Amino acid sequence: MIQRKQTLWLLLSAISSGLTFKFPFYSGVVAPGVTNVTGRELSAVDNIPLILLTAVITILSLATIFLFKDRSRQLLFCVLGVIGSIGLIALYWMYSRGFTTGNFALTALLSLLTVIGFFFAIGGIRKDQKLIKDLNRLR
Repeated sequence: MIQRKQTLWLLLSAISSGLTFKFPFYSGVVAPGVTNVTGRELSAVDNIPLILLTAVITILSLATIFLFKDRSRQLLFCVLGVIGSIGLIALYWMYSRGFTTGNFALTALLSLLTVIGFFFAIGGIRKDQKLIKDLNRLR
């Protein structure tokens, strides 16, 4: 159901989460002896935990779009997506501590956009639940 607002927010979350595979979160000089980060840029393809968590969040947001008939499960998946996205940002933050000097990239906002998309999708799902509840009361 593409006409629902939460579908568009979930699609925004999926796209922004998918773009983190391509664009960096942090750029700088890696400290000597750090094994978790390769290269001068930190992105979702740098190590296995980042790859897995980003892929799970992307798949979760896409799968949640197709649960439009089961709003309670869709709401649960959105909450899991928010928790996973916040965990991903924390993981990025932890790995960015391995750099001696550097800056957060402008594309780090993509990770924040994923969380925002999930939050707005939760709001849309709650509005749908309230609307259905009000319609059932009118019958």
